[in-house]
Amino acid sequence: MTLNKRFLAVPALILLGLLFLLPLVVTFSNSLMSEAEIIQNYTAKPDTFDLTDGIIERFKRFRLIPERVTLKQYYEVLLKQPSFMILMGNSLKIVIPVTIGSLIVSMLTAYGFTVWEWKYKEILFQVYVIVMLMPLQAVLVPNYIIADMLHIKDSYLAIILPGIFSPFGVFLMRQAMKSVPAAYFEAARIDGAGNLYIFLHIIVPQLKSSGAALCMLVFIEYWNLVEQAVVFIRDYAKEPLSVYLSRIAEGKMGLVFAASCIYMFLPLWFLVAGQKNLEKGIELSGVKQ
Repeated sequence: MTLNKRFLAVPALILLGLLFLLPLVVTFSNSLMSEAEIIQNYTAKPDTFDLTDGIIERFKRFRLIPERVTLKQYYEVLLKQPSFMILMGNSLKIVIPVTIGSLIVSMLTAYGFTVWEWKYKEILFQVYVIVMLMPLQAVLVPNYIIADMLHIKDSYLAIILPGIFSPFGVFLMRQAMKSVPAAYFEAARIDGAGNLYIFLHIIVPQLKSSGAALCMLVFIEYWNLVEQAVVFIRDYAKEPLSVYLSRIAEGKMGLVFAASCIYMFLPLWFLVAGQKNLEKGIELSGVKQ
């Protein structure tokens, strides 16, 4: 990249970064305000300013920095609303099995598609890709029919099982697995290693970054799920936190900001802590051979 292009690209990227960060900054800032200050921010009428020649301008006063910092909203969410922590536990009951199960199933399936030689494997993999590209709404009805046949449509299994066997993880891990030289597998077979040894001692150590990237992406996707929970979970006490956030306010606007900050802590922590693994895993998934 030339110096002139870099001179133009850096400010543009900084501006885009600030635009993406603005909702997070506003949410965190409002979570530290009192309820009265939040109401004043969002319900006050626009002010008018008389210009010359009878021109009237209307503007809205919006305070980003709290007049007085308070943690009362967090206190009410964490201690006075036990349902919040219970529903956060419901979210973890869904997202943890899906994340672990998807990692295991995706790596094993990708091993079969990459290392094993068998007829029609490329055709079947293309089917995986087609299913992966289909929108959620297109597969939600078949998932509901199958869950009804298995008598699990009103349980977490109706969400967990399709998540574990999602084709996206297989696609990501198979593309990353192509970066492992075939000579490793041939040398291991010459030494008498079986498939299990090759998988555990060659494949898994080589794909730590891709596995971490898959875990982060799956965790964030199912942490924020809404449609599946609305369709399959009928009991309010069992619904995940992502669905409950729309009803948590109950007349108190400030609770929404505090609850949102707590809710997005885990995904943000995953992204910040595993940024290098995510970048490397996505990079490996684009390897061509």
